[in-house]
Amino acid sequence: MATILDAVVPLFAVIFAGFLAGRTRMLAEDAVRGLNRFVFTFAMPPMLFRLMASTDVTSLGQGRFLLGYFWAELIVFLSGAIIGGLLFRQAFAAMVMQGFGSSFSNGVLIALPLLIGLHGEQGAVPALMLFTLDVVTFSAITTMLEVARAREGKGAASGLAAARTSGLAILQNPIIMSTLIGILWGIAGLPVPSLVSKTFGFLGQAGPPAALFALGATLAYRRVRGSVGSASAMVILKLAVHPALVFLTLTLLVPVDPIWVHSAVLFAACPVGANVYVFAQHYGVQVTAASAAILVSTGLAMLTITGLLILYPPPAFN
Repeated sequence: MATILDAVVPLFAVIFAGFLAGRTRMLAEDAVRGLNRFVFTFAMPPMLFRLMASTDVTSLGQGRFLLGYFWAELIVFLSGAIIGGLLFRQAFAAMVMQGFGSSFSNGVLIALPLLIGLHGEQGAVPALMLFTLDVVTFSAITTMLEVARAREGKGAASGLAAARTSGLAILQNPIIMSTLIGILWGIAGLPVPSLVSKTFGFLGQAGPPAALFALGATLAYRRVRGSVGSASAMVILKLAVHPALVFLTLTLLVPVDPIWVHSAVLFAACPVGANVYVFAQHYGVQVTAASAAILVSTGLAMLTITGLLILYPPPAFN
C-alpha cells in the first residue's frame, strides 16, 4: 500500500500545486500556455526520443499488445460515439468528439510519469509504444472532423484536404514525432552520442513534473458549466469501461506478458487526455463537455488509479 501511494500521491500533489497556482492567478493564463509549450516542445520530446532510441521495439515482440489495446480503444470509441448519437442526439462531429473523449488517455502527462515512477525508465516503454497508436488516432479523428466540417461548408472541401490537414497535424506534434523518430533510431540500431544522451536526459528530467504542474494550472482555467450528461458519459467510459476492456482483451483475446497487461490497463485507466480539449477547441465541437470531462476525470483519477493498484498491483509488487 505504501509503495502504491508513493507512486500515485506525488503525481497528483504536483497537479494540485499547479491547479492552485492557476486558481490563485500566481500563474497568468499566458504563462500557463508558455509552460505547456515548454513541456510539449522542449522537455518531453528529448526524453521520449532518448528512451525509444535505446529500445529496439521489434525485439520486444509486442505486436499483439498494440493490436489488443487498439481493439479495446476502438470499442470504447464507438460506444461513446453511439451514446452521443442515441442519448444526446449529437451530430456527427459531436459524436466523434464524444468517442474521442471516452477513449483517449492522458498518456504523456499522467500515464508516462506514473509508469516511470512504478518501474523506472523501462516502465515507460509500454506507454511509448502506445503513443504510436496516437498517430492512427489523431489521423482518424482529424480526418473525420475535417469531413464533418466540409459537409457543413466550413472548411476543407475534399477528403484529400482532410488527409493533408491530418498529416500536417501529426508532423507538427513534437510528442508523436520524437517518439516515431526514436523508434526508427532504435530499430536501425544507431548509437546515441554520449553528449546528446546526457543533454537529452538532463532536459528530459524536467518533463514529467513540469507536465503535471502545467496540467493542473491548465485545468484551473477551464470552464466546466453545461454539457453535464455528455461529460459524465465520457468520464464513466474512460475511467471504468476502458481499463476493464483492455484487461479482458489482453488477458483473454490476445494474451500478452502480465507486466505489459498491467501497464496497458494503467494507461487506459488514466483520465481524459488534454488533446481532446485541443481538438474540441480547434473545431468548435464539444468544448465545454471536453473541459468538464478532463477536469472531473483528472480529479477522480487519484482515487480510481489508487484503487486499481490496490486491487490489481503490478507483478513487481507481488
